[in-house]
Amino acid sequence: MYQEKAFELHTHLYGCLNEDDLRWLASRKQPRWHIFEQSYRSAYNASPNLENIFAPERRSDLRKLSIYESVGNFPEFQCCFDFVISVAHADPEEVHEVASRLSKRQVEPHAEYRMLFGPQIEMDDYLNRVQSICEGFESTGKESYLAMSLWRGGDLAWKQYRALRELMQKSTAVARRLVAVDFCAAEEGFPPVAKESLFQEILENNALAPETALAILYHVGESFQDKTLESAARWVYQSAAQGAHRLGHAIALGQEPAEFRNDVRHESISERLDQLQFELDTGLTISLPDSKYAEEMERLDAMQHADPDATVAVEYTDAHIAKVRYFQDSLMDRIAKTNAVIEVCPTSNYRIAAVRQHPVHRFVSRGLPIIVGADDPGIFDTNLEKEFEILKKEGLSVDELIEQSRRSSSARLSGRE
Repeated sequence: MYQEKAFELHTHLYGCLNEDDLRWLASRKQPRWHIFEQSYRSAYNASPNLENIFAPERRSDLRKLSIYESVGNFPEFQCCFDFVISVAHADPEEVHEVASRLSKRQVEPHAEYRMLFGPQIEMDDYLNRVQSICEGFESTGKESYLAMSLWRGGDLAWKQYRALRELMQKSTAVARRLVAVDFCAAEEGFPPVAKESLFQEILENNALAPETALAILYHVGESFQDKTLESAARWVYQSAAQGAHRLGHAIALGQEPAEFRNDVRHESISERLDQLQFELDTGLTISLPDSKYAEEMERLDAMQHADPDATVAVEYTDAHIAKVRYFQDSLMDRIAKTNAVIEVCPTSNYRIAAVRQHPVHRFVSRGLPIIVGADDPGIFDTNLEKEFEILKKEGLSVDELIEQSRRSSSARLSGRE
């Protein structure tokens, strides 16, 4: 009912694969089981039994290995994800068939699928695979589109983006079907400010050639094991301020700080210095009395020179929790003025991030536009219909969420439409 009306704007191509797709992939080429076996041993300290795993009598075992149903256990999720990686090879013929299969069974009137290739792939091969995906979508006549995930590390993202723009000039299928660039996978260690110049280049090119404009999609604030909640919330704001059109998950922006009560979070000195400087620049001085910032930053700078690997501990007392909540609210108010849209994926957020109370309520209360996505429906055994049902039970207006999804397609946000 909802799925037939809403746009699916946050899902990953290979995260959509079902049992039949996995079986087909395994029959097509020999699975690279060593990838999954290593992941499984890391998660369970045991070796998986993969003998005849796709046989009908082992269907329940296949489900346990490929569908993630735990809460807050990232190694187990990674294990399920690596099961898919093991049976997939993502060569041009394969990605064409995968794109065609998913597009044919797409229920939504419009869907955008994300795809990330590893950095080891040569650029010609990379572009060949991108074109194959777009041609797979094109072959069905459905409204299926691609958001290519760029590599976060180094300067590869710039090279990939520029190569994609050139490919759009050569391939009609790519020009029609490629509608966004995305940043996903591990976000720790890759601050959004490092991509500011790339964001600016994309936005400038969009203005010069709106017919090939690409939206900027940015996974951020979903995983932040290496920093404080306030630094992670800052990353979300900085992504929006730099021009990201949609923000993936953005949990840190709205997660209740009280969930961290009596916890101690650690972050690098450089991250702490960035946070303190940001607070000074914005007037949101929550970490220290105003007169203490210069002294503390000088102390931290000296510590960093003495020990580059040193970290800073931040305790989540009741007083600090109240300040962090104010900080988040202030950032949400500022993001509301940027036109950035928050992508909410309830099942994914509950299971991977283990949030106790989903931040969607705070997003809505601060006037932030949100859309709903299924993220990896194959791995989570969900779909967009189920995700809407979750939020309906949370008391949100499903009709408004559907309309917001239709207003938030990449083509509309980037200025292509």
